[in-house]
Amino acid sequence: MDKNIIPILHNIKKYLKSKKLDYFEIRFEKHNSRLLIIENKNTKDLSEKNSQGIGIRILINKKIGFLSLNNLSNYKLKIDKLIENTLKVNTKTEMDNFSKIKDKDFVKYKNFEKVENKNKIKELLELNKPYLKKEIKNNKILSSEIIQKEIIMEKYFLTKDAEIHQKRPYNIFYSLMTGKLNNQIETSFSKIGNLGGLEILNKENKANTLLKNKNTLIELLESKPCPAISSDIILDPSVTGLLAHEAIGHACEGDIIIDNLSILKKDLKISDNLKVSVTDNPELKNFGYLKYDDEGIKAKKTSLIKKGIVNNFMTNLNSATKLKIKPNGSARSENYYNSPIVRMSNTYFETGKYKIEDMLKNFTGYLLKEPAGGQVSPNVGTFMFGIKQAYKYKNGKIIDKYKQASIAGNILTYLNQITEISKKQGDIEFGFCGKGGQTAFVGDAGPHIKIKNAKIGGTKHE
Repeated sequence: MDKNIIPILHNIKKYLKSKKLDYFEIRFEKHNSRLLIIENKNTKDLSEKNSQGIGIRILINKKIGFLSLNNLSNYKLKIDKLIENTLKVNTKTEMDNFSKIKDKDFVKYKNFEKVENKNKIKELLELNKPYLKKEIKNNKILSSEIIQKEIIMEKYFLTKDAEIHQKRPYNIFYSLMTGKLNNQIETSFSKIGNLGGLEILNKENKANTLLKNKNTLIELLESKPCPAISSDIILDPSVTGLLAHEAIGHACEGDIIIDNLSILKKDLKISDNLKVSVTDNPELKNFGYLKYDDEGIKAKKTSLIKKGIVNNFMTNLNSATKLKIKPNGSARSENYYNSPIVRMSNTYFETGKYKIEDMLKNFTGYLLKEPAGGQVSPNVGTFMFGIKQAYKYKNGKIIDKYKQASIAGNILTYLNQITEISKKQGDIEFGFCGKGGQTAFVGDAGPHIKIKNAKIGGTKHE
C-alpha cells in the first residue's frame, strides 16, 4: 500500500474527531486482480483491474450515515455533507461494543509477479492441449476454456480507538468443457482455489482439475436424466457444504434474525440426531478466512447448530446490540463503496462417527454429487438445489448413473431425517456468496450425510 495514504487517513480521522460524532470508522481498501482466460488454442483475455478508495461510516444521535470516496482531496466537504444528511435520517440504530483493536494481519504468499504473464499463459495453453476436439470413447470435446484469477485484497481500518491493517491473496482456477455424444451436448465446470499465492496452485493441481472435469463431462454425456423419486440418499461433501451454507448459514445471519426473516430461533430443536452440528469459522485459513471483520471486530468461530439445536448467530455491531450478545466479527463489505453487512465465512457440518465405506455398505438409494445452483427462503426454511450427478446404489453397488437431479425440502424436517454422518470432512470448497447486492468470499464443506426418505427431483417419475 502506498505509504502516503496512511497520513491522509489519519488526517481524515482527525477531522472526524473534531465533529464530536458518537462513532466513526474509516475503511481504506485496495483490490488488485488479474484475469487470464484461455479458450481452446487461444488467449481470450489477459486483463488487470485495480480499485481503491475509502468508505466512511458515522453514527450521530443514533443515526447512521455512509460515504464512499476514491478522490480524497475534497474529503472535508464530503464529510460535512454526510453529517448534514445523516441528521435528517428518521431511522435510529443501536450500536455498541466498538473495536479498540490495534493490529495487522498479512497472509504470507508467493508473489504472483514471480512468474511472468507470458509464462502463465504458456502453461495454460500447454495444459489445455490434450482436451481440444478430442474423441474419447465416442465422445467429442467441442471446447475447453480455462480461467485463472489472482486477487490481492488490502484493507486499512481506523476509528477513534482502533487501527487494523490486513492483506489477503487469493488464487483461483476454473475449467469449463463442452462435449458431444451423438446429438447430445453437455457442459461441465470444475474449480479449485484458496487463500494464498502461487504456492497454492501448481501445474499438477491444474492438470488434475482438467482431468477430473473431462471425466465428469464423459459421465454426464453417458448418464440418463434422473427420475423423480422418494429414496434414502447420501450427500457428498460438496452438496453437504452447500446445504450448510444456503439452508443453515443464511438463516443464522443476525440481520435476518432481527428482521424476523428466519425460521430459525435460538434454542429451537431441528434434529433429534445429536451429531447434527453446523459451524461458521473465519479462523480457518481457507477462502472465507478473515482475522478481523470490516467493523474491526475479531472474527470468531461460531457454533450455529449444536447437537441438533439452534445455538448462535453470526452478527455485526447492529444485530449483536439488538440481540444483546457480543459481536462475533461477521460484518463484511465487498469493497470500500459498500457498507458492511452480516456475512458467512467458512461454513460446514461437523463430522460424525461413521466411515463412508460402512455408510455405503449394503446401501440402497442415491448418492448425490456436485451441486448445480439453487435457492433458499430463510423465512419459511425451504430450499432447492440442483444436483449434477446422482449414482443409484443397490445393496452397496452402483447400478446406474444419472444427471439433472435436484433436492428440495424444509430445513426443520430435513435435518431431522439425517441418520448417519461420516467421520471424515471433505475439503472446504471456495465460492462467492451474493447478498444485498454484495459478493463475499466464502468456503463451505461437510462430511458425507445420509438422509432417509428424501425427495429427489428429476425429469420423469419412477
